Amino acid sequence: MNNTPQNKDQPFDPNLGSILNLLRDIPVLNSPPSDTPRTPISFALYENGGTRRFYIFFNGNWRYVTLT
Repeated sequence: MNNTPQNKDQPFDPNLGSILNLLRDIPVLNSPPSDTPRTPISFALYENGGTRRFYIFFNGNWRYVTLT
């Protein structure tokens, strides 16, 4: 008898596959992104030797946070 609880009432989010595909191939750029991506939400990493940023495209604009 298995006493491990089952999460049958909490299925995976149907968008999980799409999110994982976005995260799988994040490009590393040497200049900030400026082009509109093919998807409404997209990610990019930027590094120029001294600055590192994580870019997110949503609501029609690229936004970033600086990484240390």
